[in-house]
Amino acid sequence: MRVALQIGHRTRAAPVIVLDVPPDFHQVPLQTETETRTASQLQLLEVMGLSDPAQREALSLYLEALAVRLSDGTVVGTAFCAVELDGHPSTATLTVALHPTATADRGLAVMGAAEAMRRDGRYATVDIRELGVHPAVTGMAERPSVPGDAASGEVGATLREMSVLVPVPGHEQAAMLTMSTPCLEDWEVYETLLLDIARSLQVQQTHPDFIR
Repeated sequence: MRVALQIGHRTRAAPVIVLDVPPDFHQVPLQTETETRTASQLQLLEVMGLSDPAQREALSLYLEALAVRLSDGTVVGTAFCAVELDGHPSTATLTVALHPTATADRGLAVMGAAEAMRRDGRYATVDIRELGVHPAVTGMAERPSVPGDAASGEVGATLREMSVLVPVPGHEQAAMLTMSTPCLEDWEVYETLLLDIARSLQVQQTHPDFIR
């Protein structure tokens, strides 16, 4: 599926970032108004067709914890998957945030971001690479999971995550895409997915909802 994320305020003239995301990922409602967010969460649960009350409750708690944790203003979209891989349940969360770069020069933005990520100390590895037409920075880390990290609701398990920073062409902004999962045995699958999603990034001048 194609996911469109606004750069700035949502108007006909505002450009959007468009990403190709696998259909197994479901967008998480992040509205600031509690009633609107809760209604959207219930709608998502209905779309997923969950009939087990315990599953619905666990997923509802996960969606709310994730929405609250990501309400810092930089996150513009997030999605999660709960699937079966090789006969076992697997889950992962994809988050997209926007950060100012103070330059439209994508090479400079990448070098500055790589240095900042290395100094951060959170990442075990930081690399500069080319992803299709995009220069990018990747960072890998592991940490204990917290509420809102996994649809399974497990807290304290080792969570592996990879962040990919891609400067947005023509804008003084960079998209930070982060894939995280407690299912370490499935990491290669999720890493490949994340890099493919980052490669797909495009800027579109009209939000798809406004196209007729």
